[in-house]
Amino acid sequence: MAILTPISHRSPQAPRWCYCRRDPRAFLCALLLMAVGWIAGTSVSHADEPMPSQYQVKAAFLINFPKYVDWPADAFAETNSPIVIAVPGETKVAEEIQKIIAGRTVNGRKIVLKRLASGEEACDCHILFVSAAEQRRSPNLQTRFKSGVLTVGESDDFLERGGIINLARRAQKIALEVNLTAAGNARIKISSGFLGVANVVKGKSK
Repeated sequence: MAILTPISHRSPQAPRWCYCRRDPRAFLCALLLMAVGWIAGTSVSHADEPMPSQYQVKAAFLINFPKYVDWPADAFAETNSPIVIAVPGETKVAEEIQKIIAGRTVNGRKIVLKRLASGEEACDCHILFVSAAEQRRSPNLQTRFKSGVLTVGESDDFLERGGIINLARRAQKIALEVNLTAAGNARIKISSGFLGVANVVKGKSK
């Protein structure tokens, strides 16, 4: 059974680096630096805070993707409908999302987390995160969701299997990879600023 988890207050556990809103592109670059730092052993957070884990970095990417993505008009029932992030199976990324979505809104929409059973696909969501473990259990899960869902994974072949954004480990860092063909098929538009900082962009027009 899916568990829909809206949050209406800011959690004291949320690290301060998750709340920078001054410059979305600069914040995305900062996330990319943290994606390198969690492996390299260097910290880009405040001195009194521990270096973010790979799970925290991926969670931060997921809740900030809506700043750089446009969904089709029919993806939301109302102008204030929430942005739903669905996560099937067990993963620490979902736990970190739960901690940092408190009080967050994008364009007036709250962000909520929906936990799904492993392999479950019958849900209305806007972002689907498929962990590496879930990808192995359900190799083509991301292709079975309706149009209008931003699919995000962390497996080496996620883009080849029809996923839109991949946060896979490449050369000792978390790389940001985008499949524009899959995005177009899902009627998802990704900003040029986002594409400008991506490590890999597939399906880009020449």
